[in-house]
Amino acid sequence: MKIIYKYAKLPKNKTLINRVNDASAILYEKLKDYDVNKNNDISDYNKRYFSNLTGNEISIFHSLQKYSYLLIWVLADVNIPLNKIVFMDYGGGHGVLALLAKAAGIGMVIHNDIYEVSCKDAQCIGNDLDLVANYYIPGDIDDVINFRNERDININVIANYDVIEHIYDIEDFLNKLKLLSDSCQSVFFASGANELNPRIKKKLRQQHIHFENNDREFKVGKKPTDETRSLIEVRKIIISELNLDLNLEEIDQLVELTRGMMVDKIKQAATNYVNTGNLPDKPSHPTNTCDPYTGNWFEHLMDPFHLKNILKKNGYDSEVIPGYYGVSEKLSYNVIKSFLNMMISSNKTIGLRISPFYSIRGFKK
Repeated sequence: MKIIYKYAKLPKNKTLINRVNDASAILYEKLKDYDVNKNNDISDYNKRYFSNLTGNEISIFHSLQKYSYLLIWVLADVNIPLNKIVFMDYGGGHGVLALLAKAAGIGMVIHNDIYEVSCKDAQCIGNDLDLVANYYIPGDIDDVINFRNERDININVIANYDVIEHIYDIEDFLNKLKLLSDSCQSVFFASGANELNPRIKKKLRQQHIHFENNDREFKVGKKPTDETRSLIEVRKIIISELNLDLNLEEIDQLVELTRGMMVDKIKQAATNYVNTGNLPDKPSHPTNTCDPYTGNWFEHLMDPFHLKNILKKNGYDSEVIPGYYGVSEKLSYNVIKSFLNMMISSNKTIGLRISPFYSIRGFKK
């Protein structure tokens, strides 16, 4: 069974490709027979999330295409035996990438997520599938750095999918990666919030505007920390509760200009305005917005080449590469996706404009 994307450009290491493909096939068989809903210790949030990825054979195959692609690329330049590698699934959530890394025989696998419940759930799933990671670390990049320093290990391989577009301070995150290893390090971060794809950009900008202006009904399977009120209303309440003797027009102006800020910065901006008369700078992006209490961006649209350059400044050889379309249930869709994948492989510039996700690849010797 070949689980890799059809027509995708991959490193020329056939041994590695076969190793990851074999691991994907093993995990595929395990996931086919696994029902996450039978484990009462797993949260409704991750039951929903994990089921979306593994609910049927097509969705399992599609998910493993994506994660095998990440794992092949992030391991490509690492001249270390697999059983000696320390791999981290940063922001791993449900932990499928960590499961695949374990199935591939990577020596030490670390799962991390800022949401502690996801770490516990991922460990439950790992135990159920007999692919438990070595460590499950709740927290952000600073917590991972502390973990690494306490154990004096080099985390030399890091990957994730659909994580970087949610990290509040992405530059801080990228600048700190080098602190996780004193030796070589390979990183590979993929994101479906592809600013370079006009169709995706339009769709996500519309989502930003919707979240800014509309309340959302809380549904079973959502994180309890997810904000359900309109983000404009949340910022208005934060500013109003400061009791700074602002009129409605001033409050509305501050609400608009603090889009994309967390609560402490919102309060600081409002207080500074009262004390100095200086308004905060206009947000650099027309629609990007985040939850003021968690800092979670709502599909943060970013220039991937800017992210690439941050890695480059930190000593990484870096590049932006396009992602590919996975298998679908409908034959007609698969024909179209195969054609798009061929186009993506034939021209990187065009590929990034039509690909479903982009990836930032970095390697530091």
